[in-house]
Amino acid sequence: MNNQKKRIEITGWLLYPIAVGSSAFIHETNGMRRTSTVLSLEVISQTEIRFETRNTNYCLHLAPQEANCVQNEVVTA
Repeated sequence: MNNQKKRIEITGWLLYPIAVGSSAFIHETNGMRRTSTVLSLEVISQTEIRFETRNTNYCLHLAPQEANCVQNEVVTA
């Protein structure tokens, strides 16, 4: 990941699987976030996904109901 980009830590759940080459859609307690194009991603654990977009490095902490589904929600196309 590019260390010169801004870094954001968020907690939420995926609305759609994360796919390299597409935007990520994440539901947070205060609304929905759509990112710029995902360039790379890494599943750290069942409750954490790190991914890089064109503008930002994200650390997504999955809400408890999503943590059990993390393997089904990440697509590395």
